[in-house]
Amino acid sequence: MKEYEKLLFEDAKRKATLKAVEEVNLGLFEQKQEEQFDFTLYTKMTYGKKYKGLYDLYQNNETKELVYVCPLVENNKGDYNERKDLAPYAYDVLYLEYLDEETYAQVKKAAVHEKSGIIDVVYFLVLACYFVYFAFTIAATICNITLVFGELLLVCSSLWGCLAVFTGLMPILMIQYRKYKAL
Repeated sequence: MKEYEKLLFEDAKRKATLKAVEEVNLGLFEQKQEEQFDFTLYTKMTYGKKYKGLYDLYQNNETKELVYVCPLVENNKGDYNERKDLAPYAYDVLYLEYLDEETYAQVKKAAVHEKSGIIDVVYFLVLACYFVYFAFTIAATICNITLVFGELLLVCSSLWGCLAVFTGLMPILMIQYRKYKAL
């Protein structure tokens, strides 16, 4: 294979991988567990990392259909001598819908309306409200610092208590948002 053919094949693998991931995210696949999988009919198209660290992407040589394949191997992680030579007892296969370029572009365009930007807006709104509330609590405490300590406790304790709860919840919100964006 010549060098430019290798580059073109790598680019084809990259495009196929992006298309396959998008199709899985849109739900355009059928998942089956197969006892046998004939790899001779398929070309391996995995580009970069495996999908979810488990699935390799393959393309049918005749129909150009894309499939994700994960060999199912008996779990032997707890064994002292972990064996890597175990043959898979079955294959988890995601059969992706075959879409030509025009249909794929239309589906992708239609799916834009399904993903709403409202989650991003709410996330940044919550962050803004948190910092406004934080500033308000500090300002209220500074304004009331001249009061007697007992009155300061009565006025500002609920503010500081809520701020403590919100501060504890912010990392959870940020982690869940990052998980959502990673999908």
